[in-house]
Amino acid sequence: MWNKKFFTVVVVWAMGMGLAGCAKENGSEPDAPIQIESSAIKDENKEDADVSDTQIQGESQVQTPFNENHEGNVGGQTDTELEEELKNYRQEREDMIQEANGLVEGGSPDEDNYSFDMSGSFYTSRFDTREITEAYAAARIYVTDTLGIKPSTKMVTYMCIDPRVLAIYDDEDKGVAAAYDNSNIFVCEYCNGDGVWQYLILVRDGKGSAWSVLHDGSSYKES
Repeated sequence: MWNKKFFTVVVVWAMGMGLAGCAKENGSEPDAPIQIESSAIKDENKEDADVSDTQIQGESQVQTPFNENHEGNVGGQTDTELEEELKNYRQEREDMIQEANGLVEGGSPDEDNYSFDMSGSFYTSRFDTREITEAYAAARIYVTDTLGIKPSTKMVTYMCIDPRVLAIYDDEDKGVAAAYDNSNIFVCEYCNGDGVWQYLILVRDGKGSAWSVLHDGSSYKES
């Protein structure tokens, strides 16, 4: 169980104001110093310590309904009930982040305090540390450079916790990522400047190739 497991990651605060190009994923470093969000990544993988500007998960603000025209039922919860729990979880996760002396320390809220299904969050275990950090690097470039968004949270992108989006890993057709298998799909979430949470579906051709954002929206089922 991953609740209450705290982790510490090193943050290098020497990032340039302009991040150009796409994140490379060929087993080497990103082309330029990039602030990378890394969720639930342990510090023991020393070989990846040279990937610059690592961040962790953490956020706040309010998410709009997953589907405003449909009051669904996920794990016995309506969408409205789930949204409220997601909001509380994200706020608690944000409040757990501490920064001091170039270090960012955070953790995961106690899952026993929430009733929504968090089992899908173990999707990150499919990937090694470098794969995860480079996926977050590509996601960050998309949010900050392509979209031009300055998120209203401490970080830019975060581990996805919404079970409706994490269902992509169990969905046979995978929605917008139908052409990819689970080992080449990475999901994360970000909060735009208006407090709305969106989800990114990143894909790659195979292990060692670059991640790119395939889809940005409130569901992986959207066209």
